[in-house]
This record gives sequence, structure tokens and C-alpha cells, in this order.
Amino acid sequence: MAQALELAEPNVIDEELIRNCITTVEEISISEDKKREFKQETALEDIQALTFSFQNILKIDNLHGLLSLVKLQLDNNIIEKIENISHLTNLEWLDLSFNNIGTIEGLESLIKLTDLSLFNNRIERLKNLQTLTNLNCLSIGNNQITDVVNAIHYLRPFPNLRILNMQGNPCSKDPEYHMRIIAHLKDIVYVDYRLVDPDQVQSAREHFQDELFEVYEEEKRKAEEMQKVEELHQRQQQLKDANLEGINTLLDEMLKDDTEQEKLKNLTFWPEVIDELQHEFRLLSEEFIENTIKENVKKENERSVFENALNRNREEKDEASISLVHKFNLKKKHLIRQLEEDNIREEEAVAYLKELQESNLELNDDLLEIELRQMEDDDQILSDFERRYGDLVNKFVESAQNEFFSKARELENNFYQNSLRMIQEELEHFAAGQLDELTPEAAMVLGDKELILASMNTSHDIHLGKIDGLEDKIVTNERKNFHSMMEKDRKDSVKRDRSRITEIGAIISRNKHEIEELLREMEP
Repeated sequence: MAQALELAEPNVIDEELIRNCITTVEEISISEDKKREFKQETALEDIQALTFSFQNILKIDNLHGLLSLVKLQLDNNIIEKIENISHLTNLEWLDLSFNNIGTIEGLESLIKLTDLSLFNNRIERLKNLQTLTNLNCLSIGNNQITDVVNAIHYLRPFPNLRILNMQGNPCSKDPEYHMRIIAHLKDIVYVDYRLVDPDQVQSAREHFQDELFEVYEEEKRKAEEMQKVEELHQRQQQLKDANLEGINTLLDEMLKDDTEQEKLKNLTFWPEVIDELQHEFRLLSEEFIENTIKENVKKENERSVFENALNRNREEKDEASISLVHKFNLKKKHLIRQLEEDNIREEEAVAYLKELQESNLELNDDLLEIELRQMEDDDQILSDFERRYGDLVNKFVESAQNEFFSKARELENNFYQNSLRMIQEELEHFAAGQLDELTPEAAMVLGDKELILASMNTSHDIHLGKIDGLEDKIVTNERKNFHSMMEKDRKDSVKRDRSRITEIGAIISRNKHEIEELLREMEP
């Protein structure tokens, strides 16, 4: 069908075609005129279903603004590429069957898809579908897929896949095609339009038990690797949240940026002293990180106490304000009912309205007074929090400087002094011909005393520079983050206060206008 359509001039998707292809309305029992009217009046962002079947469409395009689209049919066209639909993130049902598509692509962002049909195209392999974990039904029959093993292994991770059609592909001619699918896809319910027989599943799994064992072992290994990656990611995020990024990798960075390592590693004792330095740095960093993370809980608790106090104060003031407004509205409703009575005198009605005007002015003063008290309380809560949290920030900075960076410098200085002593001993042994099996590079380095000592001094300076740099970064970040947090809290508070004052003004103005309208109605 797709090849036959190529004889006609390709159709371009435009707004007129989009409106003509709205299918939601077809399910409603109304006249054709009403349906056409509905299609023309429906906003693009409200369209939920479109059917472009048999429209001789060559290129998917111009589907902008269809934010609510759930179902899209583009079957029986001459489409060669999946494109320009990545923004349709609410799609659940997509039909691209009977086209000329050669590659699966452009679907990665459509994570809500549950039903996908690519039946009767030119696809040779499954790919670029791994983000579609909600996929329940996949129709990929009548394509050019030759490797059933590869296809099955690709589909195994899909947790919700229950319906699969691969009939009509070259791989479906494999005598073990059906058995492989039901053996390896444990949750599959329908294969090639047929309900899976549980007895056949058991038999198939027994047939492929050795192969399945290898698959299970490989999946277990990958799951363990993914868990390790996830744990590492969580650990890195924990360090970032505690402003400890770089602490656990400081020595690695020191050695990586040390341009003198190439020369120094020729020293016979160098691997041993580096291993010892790594061990000492690891112990230092682990102890500091664990202690800091425990202390960081105090920051989180302080933040929680602050937010609770702020919300509680605002809720109390809001309740008081709501009570006043409610009381005024009751008084206003009571007066309006009195005015509707025929026997009330005009002078008496005017007096009541004048009294209501005074009550509105009093409401304004009372609401503003409550708001003023709330602003003062908020400011005090913010100031108290700033002081307490600031103490924790200062404690962290002091701890970082004294408990980690000072000790890191001490380790580096000791390493430097020990290395100088060992270099001197090695130079003496070299001069006495007591070092055997030296490489030419090592012999050249030890043959130049000034060169090796200069390298050690440069290496030491590089190490101290990395320690100083990380210390400055962490201390600066800690104070900057604290300042930014407090600045945001105060800006948010001011924004809320302004919004509340505007709201009070609107309430009072509305009351004033209503009363003035009633007074004008009293005029002869």
C-alpha cells in the first residue's frame, strides 16, 4: 500500500489536515455538521487523537502545539523517517505501520508509550527503544529482522511488555523462533496474535535451560554493576550536598596533576611511599567525610525547624485574617438581607451602609496589623535561623580547615621530608654502585642530583597547591551557599508579604465598591 501511494503527490501535514483528522469527535453521537464544527473549534492543545491513515504523507512535520495528544495514527503512508514527534510526550498509542521506515529513531522521549506498531516497514534491527519502559504492546512484524536471538535479548529488559508480534520477519522462519520467544520473555502473554500456552513455556524453558542460565547470570552481573553505579552516584550526591566534593579524590588529583611523577617513579622506593601516602589520605578523608555527614544532619534539622516555625506562624496569622474577613462577610450578608426587606426606611438603610463602610476600614486596619505582626515574626524567625545555621557553617569551615586540610598538609610535609631522606640514601647507594638492575631512565635520573631534588621540590609545591585550592573552594562554597540560601529566603518572604498586602488591598477595594454601589442604589 505504501509503495502504491508513492505514485501520487505527497501530502503535507498542515492545520487543515490536522483538524480533518481529529478522531475523538467521531465517537460522539452527533450530526456530521456538528462534528465538522467541533473539529474547527477545538484548540490544538486540546486534541487527544489524530488519524492520518492513507494520507500519502512522506514526512512527519508540523505537529506543533499538540500537547494533549495521546493517540497518533500515521499508518499506510510513505513515511521514510521517524522525526518531529519527540515533543509529543503524552503519546500512549502510536501506529506507524505500512510505511517505508528503515530505522527506529526519534522515540526516546515518548516514555508514556504503551502501544507501538511498526508493522510492515523496512526495519532490520530493534534499537533506540530502551527508554520506553511502559511499552505493553509492540508490533514489529513484516520487517527485515533476521536475528531472533538479538531481538529477544533486546526485549528482555522491558518490564511491561505483554504482546509481541514479529511474524513475517526472516527470523520468524527459524524452527525455534516461537520457543525462543516464550522461553526468554518471561511475562509475554500474546505472541503473533496467539495466546501463550503455559505448558509450552515450561517446555521451552527446559529446552533452553543452559542458555537461560547464562542469560540470568549475565543479567545478575549487570544488575550488580548498575547497583554499584547507583550507589556511587548516591555517594557523590551525598558528598555534593554536604559540600565535600573533591575530599575523597584529593590525593588522586594531586598525583594526576603532578608533572614530576614521571621522573620520581624511577626511584626504587617510590611505589612504596606512594602506597603509604594513599593509605594515610584515605583514612584521613574517610574519617572527615563520615564525621561531617553526621554533622550535616544538624543543618538539615535546623532547616526543618526553621521552615516549620515559619509555616506555623503564617498559618496562625492566616487563620486570624480569614476569621476577620469571614466575620465581615457575615455582617455584609445580614445587611443585604435587611435592605431587601420592604419595610426598612431609607435613612436606616443608609446608616447601616455607613456603618458597614466603617467596618470595612476597620477590617483594613486589622488585616494590615496582623500582616505587620506576621512580618515582624517572620523577620525574627529568619534572623534566629540565620544565626543558628551560621554557627553550623562556621563550625564546618573550622573543622575543614583544622581536621582535614591542616592534617593533609602535615601528611604531605612528612611525605616530602621522608622522600628527601630516602632520595639522599638512594643517591649514595647509586654512587657506590650498590643499586642493581636499574633502567636507563632510572640511572639517568639518579645521575643528576640537582634534577631529582628539584623534581621533588616541584612535586611538593604542586601537592600543596592542590590542597590549598580545594580548601579555598570548599570554604568559599560553604559561605556562598549559606549567603545564597538566606538571600532567597528573605526575597521569598518579601514577595509573600507584598502579595498578601496586595490581596488585602483587593479585598478592601472590592468591599468598598460593593457598598458604594448599594449607596448609589439608595439615591432617588
